[in-house]
Amino acid sequence: MTAAMSRSDRFFEQLNQPMRPGNSTRPCLFGILNLTPDSFSDGGAHNASPETAAGFAAQMVADGADALDLGAESTRPGSGAVPADEEIRRLLPALKLIRRRFPDLFLSIDTRKAEVADAALAAGADCINDVSGLQFDPGMADAVAAHHASLIVMHMRGTPETMQAPENLVYGDLIADVSDFLLHAVEKAVRAGVARDRIMLDPGVGFSKTDEQNRALIRRAADFQKLGFPLFYGISRKGFIGRMFHIPCPADRDEATAQLQLGLCRAGVAALRVHNVAATLRALQAVMI
Repeated sequence: MTAAMSRSDRFFEQLNQPMRPGNSTRPCLFGILNLTPDSFSDGGAHNASPETAAGFAAQMVADGADALDLGAESTRPGSGAVPADEEIRRLLPALKLIRRRFPDLFLSIDTRKAEVADAALAAGADCINDVSGLQFDPGMADAVAAHHASLIVMHMRGTPETMQAPENLVYGDLIADVSDFLLHAVEKAVRAGVARDRIMLDPGVGFSKTDEQNRALIRRAADFQKLGFPLFYGISRKGFIGRMFHIPCPADRDEATAQLQLGLCRAGVAALRVHNVAATLRALQAVMI
């Protein structure tokens, strides 16, 4: 068994523990590490050097992160694609340093590109978080399968540049349409050789959704349990939270984010992608007393 497979085995064993009232099980927390110069949340504060990124990673681990999600291309609304070689240049030095310092930590890479996924998985990553749901790059599922890696598939229509266009915001039945998309992506991944028991599903809050649709995906998170896969939600500091609570600065949205995440916890969501690990963990611990 490879080290990556061993990390994945341990991680998914933890991920699949049932969450029951009164026990200590909580969602796994993926700390967000942006390696971009134009992050909506931190404005590029963590991409100054691999040491800077690794220091922030160490802080999130100390704060209680179960995993990290590293990204080197912004996917905020309206953002354009970054060339694969630039994404790799931003990503790999920090990834390699973090892997050396945390040999047992589950590491996910937020990318839409098979070339980036292949390089990152070869450098020690365990999982690919594809926000396009395997739509952007036809080679992505094959790249993940070739490394026997784990996969997060997310629902999105269009690309970050076009996802908020009016035609991408119309659904016949939001929950059914998102569910069908995710299951189609799962079958594509499995046909390529990705292990079914190493896949997580993300309904895509903030991607090709109106504010009301984002709220519906949170209110009805339990409806996605019928799909039979661990659920992964990334709502941290997103714009709809700022509009809901009149909080213009993303960094000031952590308390509101944590309150919404409590509802996701009660719905049985298995993993949360978060900027402020410490604040999220405190909120989850408070309701599990």
